Amino acid sequence: MVNLEEADAGDVLRLVRIGNSHLAHDLSRIGLEPGSKLVKFPKEEIERRSVRVACPDGNHRILGGGMSAKVVIERSDGSKTPLSQMEPREQGKIDALTGGPVLRNTLKTLGFSIGDTIRLIRLLPPMEYIAVVDKQKHVHLQEGIASKIWGVSEGAEKQFTSAGKWKEFSVMKLLGGARAKGYLENLHISPGTSLVLIDIEPGKRIAYGPQDHLAIETMDGLRIHLGPNEAKTIYVEKV
Repeated sequence: MVNLEEADAGDVLRLVRIGNSHLAHDLSRIGLEPGSKLVKFPKEEIERRSVRVACPDGNHRILGGGMSAKVVIERSDGSKTPLSQMEPREQGKIDALTGGPVLRNTLKTLGFSIGDTIRLIRLLPPMEYIAVVDKQKHVHLQEGIASKIWGVSEGAEKQFTSAGKWKEFSVMKLLGGARAKGYLENLHISPGTSLVLIDIEPGKRIAYGPQDHLAIETMDGLRIHLGPNEAKTIYVEKV
């Protein structure tokens, strides 16, 4: 058991106890209590935004903030920049990837590879996808996580972020690294799962203490920002 400040980012964690009674009361009111599961975000990913891009075959894809920061683009003038720092409607060639084989395989599934021309359509505000898993359980997914679900709907392979409302979506593959896969598996989403998109809403966010010091996300998609004093009073264990 460690406090949230010490816990590793990316792991699925279980809340054990909260040492600050006022904070415990506030978090309990929004459904975060001992036994609840959550994920701590790496600090460098907290403010990264998802992007919508056009791939070589003309399809549009969503790349989460962490992924788009690891795709290096060469502009027409020879300068290079992470995809996450491009301007809307700007395009360039994928020059390199600063991630490992998981990132390379994910991009291949989405239709990209090194040397391809890619165009940034726009930065996306935080959005939340509400879906039903196997016709039983409702889940809330932040856009970056929803974009890592690859499957088939209406006869075409696509990301869940491109699924139509009330259309059945059969999960074929979970993209991304162990954190994303572990998060989705805790929501009982895996290859073979059936999803139905119900609605898309603006992402919910609550902050305690200094802004943007540390962020966690609950299993129902609520993003919570915590200051260092608050984080040190929250004790968790790895699931």
